[in-house]
Amino acid sequence: MRIAFVTTFPSPDTGGGMGRVAHELAAASARVHEVLLLCPGEDTSVGPSTPGQPTLVRVAARGEGDVLLPDLRERRKLQSLLASFRPQIVHAHDFGPLALWLQDWARSTGCPFVMTLHCLPSQAQAFSSLEKPPFTKRIANSWLFNAFVALFLQRCDGVIALNQAMADDLRRTGYSGPVYQVPNGRDLAAYHALPPVDVAQPEKHLLFVGSFARRKNQRYLLEMMEHLAVPARLTLVGEALEPGYLAELRDYQRQQGLDRVDLVGPVPYEKIPSLLARAHVFVSASRLEVQSLAVIEALASATPVVGLANATIDEFVDDAVGARLPPGTSPGEFAQQVQRICTLPPTQYEALCRAARERVRALDWQAVVEENRRVYEELATARAMGGRTRARMWTPWLVAASAVRYGFSDLVHPVAARRRRTRTLARQA
Repeated sequence: MRIAFVTTFPSPDTGGGMGRVAHELAAASARVHEVLLLCPGEDTSVGPSTPGQPTLVRVAARGEGDVLLPDLRERRKLQSLLASFRPQIVHAHDFGPLALWLQDWARSTGCPFVMTLHCLPSQAQAFSSLEKPPFTKRIANSWLFNAFVALFLQRCDGVIALNQAMADDLRRTGYSGPVYQVPNGRDLAAYHALPPVDVAQPEKHLLFVGSFARRKNQRYLLEMMEHLAVPARLTLVGEALEPGYLAELRDYQRQQGLDRVDLVGPVPYEKIPSLLARAHVFVSASRLEVQSLAVIEALASATPVVGLANATIDEFVDDAVGARLPPGTSPGEFAQQVQRICTLPPTQYEALCRAARERVRALDWQAVVEENRRVYEELATARAMGGRTRARMWTPWLVAASAVRYGFSDLVHPVAARRRRTRTLARQA
């Protein structure tokens, strides 16, 4: 198939799991499909078309943080490129401006448009860049943002939910279109190559990977360390989405004298397997997750997981691979479960490790690509029967914003262009 992926994140190491999945899925899909990957860049450019790899289309964009506004003075060039490629599906991963423009393009050309949702729609404001204060939080908590999310989803031909929790949330928030369940994928080979850690080591290594934000609840893990009765070192890795929160954690660490806690900043994604290779237990106290890549990667690396209940923990973790604990569990009770796993006899610990790896064996990228293909074909068939609609909901606003940001040179507003065509036809008549 010919697939056009679109993401607001310029590279796999931006935007957290949402950005990584968008880029990795495009790369995995390119092994069996023809793929364009549209994402922001310094300038508009088209990378070389190499068999087995996505053709990277950079769209000139500027902005603050993760929300980058494309320069729509370049949109005719993009329209020509898309017309030449003739995608059979447009697949988005976020609500960014580039995805908005592609949604309008897809609807006006009759191309089906599908989105993989990476957040619960009822709590979309709690994820990714919207966690960053101050003004994005105010926007995200407004009724207008919720109305925008609902409208964007309704204008999709279908929505891909990562799990049943997300599918249920979509229906509760009023989405009435087709819903397909396709999980996140991973390159499992990199994690399956890691041997289980020796549980007999005198000092146990605990690990959590995730951005420093209050919903990730790292403070709870620091409190848990005060109750552990076995020698252990806790490593917390991630980007500081809420820098003030990271400062609070460092203050608490100093006050409590937690010298066996390492608060590490972001590390290159390629180094995560080496961190997991040393971890005896992956610990998570996150209050809100949908389908955490970090938990999937921990299980794939044969690392038992102890976590407080959320959509990810509920989906993947139980006593066979670690421990799933109710949200109200105290740090002391959490520490008891970590201690129990760390003191298991080697044979029992290794059984946990084997079960953990088996739990996510079906989440290899190629299996996900095949599931997506079936979704694409169903949506393409439905769109062929339904035709096209020319309503452009977002483009006029994006063009106006682009004019303010980049200037009016080579920029024609869609309404003005339509009036100009009408006057020309009238004169010709």
